[in-house]
Amino acid sequence: MLASIVKINGYNPFKALMLREYWENRRAIFMTPLIITGLSMVLIMISMGLFGAAIHVDGNSFTLGEIIDKMSAQDAEELSRNINHLLLASSVPIMIGVWFCMVFTALGSLYDERKDSSILFWKSMPVSDFQTILSKILTVTVVIPVVAICFTLIFQVFLLIVGSFYTIGTDYSAWNLLWASTNMPMLVINEIIYMAMFSLWALPVFAWFMLASVIAKRTPLLVATIPVALLALVEGLFFHSEYLIRFIGMRLMGAHILKNEGGFGSSFSSFDPSSTMDIIRSAGDPAFWIGLSIAAALFYGAILLRKRSSL
Repeated sequence: MLASIVKINGYNPFKALMLREYWENRRAIFMTPLIITGLSMVLIMISMGLFGAAIHVDGNSFTLGEIIDKMSAQDAEELSRNINHLLLASSVPIMIGVWFCMVFTALGSLYDERKDSSILFWKSMPVSDFQTILSKILTVTVVIPVVAICFTLIFQVFLLIVGSFYTIGTDYSAWNLLWASTNMPMLVINEIIYMAMFSLWALPVFAWFMLASVIAKRTPLLVATIPVALLALVEGLFFHSEYLIRFIGMRLMGAHILKNEGGFGSSFSSFDPSSTMDIIRSAGDPAFWIGLSIAAALFYGAILLRKRSSL
């Protein structure tokens, strides 16, 4: 199956463009979530006592197994009820890593091909500028989040396995306490919806990053941030408002879908499977469609500029 994915049979230029994006951005797509997942597993094993460490509570030391053994039936019921919430919250470190990958991949997407002169090769191929930029949009907003969700699933299963080991010798069954309360398909669906809606809300910001990337002669980050900083300064001085900063900050931090100012990292309580429908309903907000319209205009500008791009 993998061989058929990476092999190009016949004339399929868009598949070639997507494979190009993978090979050029494989560290952002694959290596970053892999490293974060691996480090998280190591930290969990250390903190949960797999290496003989103890958990300190009110000056006393306990292993996780002792804590489970001392739980009351009410505590066990509460844990089972909240297990999906806890597993969803465990994806936060990977989500934060993915956020950085999405931002910096968008910033470098159209600058790097001019820096290494690969733009000359791809302009000589029968692929349009629209197809090229579409492949980069999909890499940033679809491929990177989907791969990260796969690693999130691996990490969540790992947490359940670790928890299961510590129920051995206690009055509780790992199946009843952990696995039976876990709805993995629903967790994956929730995470896909979170990331899809985040990508759509943040699309105008990613579009601006890509436009800056096609304009920049060097350091796309400065090209993307300096004009915004100057406009925000003018807005603050003359209009005493901060609409531009709020527009960019809230979309880039996922504040619109999580209904809080801090976005993804501000509070684990924001990650609740029951809030999924509220996130979907955020698409009914006029600001959502205004943002998509701005993104479409910025992407069109990026296509026109790349068409006229010179090294």
